[in-house]
Amino acid sequence: MAAKTLTRQIDSMGRIVIPKSVRDQLELADQPLVLNKRVNRQAVVVIKANQTSEEYKVLDEQGRLLIPADIRHEYDWDKGDQIEVEIYEDSIFLQSVLATCSVCESKHSLIKINQAFLCEDCLAEGNRGITKRWANVLDQLVQEYMDYCEKALSFNDTEDLHQARVKGRRLLTLLNFLGIDKNHKLMEKLQDAHKRLGNVRERDVLVHAFEKRAAETENADHADIYRQVGERVDEKRRKEQKKLQSNLPEMINAKFVERWEAFRDDELRKLVLPLDVEDNVKYYEEQFAEKVTKYKNVVAEDGESSKPALKALHDIRILSKELRYIYQYLGLIYGKNYADYAKQYKNYQRQFGDINDIRDWLREIKDCRKKIDAPAENVKDVRKMLTEELQALVSKIEIGK
Repeated sequence: MAAKTLTRQIDSMGRIVIPKSVRDQLELADQPLVLNKRVNRQAVVVIKANQTSEEYKVLDEQGRLLIPADIRHEYDWDKGDQIEVEIYEDSIFLQSVLATCSVCESKHSLIKINQAFLCEDCLAEGNRGITKRWANVLDQLVQEYMDYCEKALSFNDTEDLHQARVKGRRLLTLLNFLGIDKNHKLMEKLQDAHKRLGNVRERDVLVHAFEKRAAETENADHADIYRQVGERVDEKRRKEQKKLQSNLPEMINAKFVERWEAFRDDELRKLVLPLDVEDNVKYYEEQFAEKVTKYKNVVAEDGESSKPALKALHDIRILSKELRYIYQYLGLIYGKNYADYAKQYKNYQRQFGDINDIRDWLREIKDCRKKIDAPAENVKDVRKMLTEELQALVSKIEIGK
């Protein structure tokens, strides 16, 4: 047990003064001293050298001890810093007065994190806590996802299938953010189910859009074209619904739950603990900036309404969704306020969504052209009107400006 604790200041030469009373008590005058690091305490223990052949220090006439530069650099000890001097029977411990656990104030088993310290016990407890937060968020998403998948198969409410797809996309985004292996069985099932849900969801949106256009369009000929295309899309939707009823229960089932629970209990911690949140966010932001640059380059080369430009814009929209979800859930898990960031990407997503919708309408009309019972001129007029709407929306894009 320490007999006494004093505080001394590091001078401009990297030295501290060992009080004369301590020098006399431990008989340190003219004695070769060895300085050993105690990393788990962010401290240095000073003891008498066993033999003078060791690398050693000696106190000067004023009792000052020079602390090697490598130790001062590692511990961030600088001129003016206060150092705690603990005096034992045969040794001295030197430790920064700040080197205590930020939670429990322990001086032992310290791990430096940025400019603060945590002891191993508190760090372990914190690790368990952050892993539990991730598990709770993901558990809730998995449960909601499965519930909506089950309800979606009745096709009584298109919103059920929409929510199943949204929950699935959020799950995929968070798991990708954590760095899960893309070939993981859990990911394979989620991606397969997401694609099959999307085949129905896309047609749900198209049917609704064409029905709405048919009802709102004053030109009867144009309204008839929208109605016919909507009916063709509905036929495709019914086929995809049958496929989904057959295949989804084989993907999202009890086995899926087992895989999820095994991942949560055995693998999640290994992804969460080494996770560098800020670096990962930075990577996603850089990817977004690259996609914006690519879009601008394509616009400059091919025009803002060209197929390559619309494809590049669609890629930006997908990443906007992912960044929105990432910021939203990081706020829940880590308690930081990411709301403004999430809102920014939600605005991008909404703006680009309208453009993507019209692009899909034009593609569907083109695909159904031979089955539409209407003069070619009328179909051409509808496509022209939609193209003009698309161009008007694209011209208003201000991303990155």
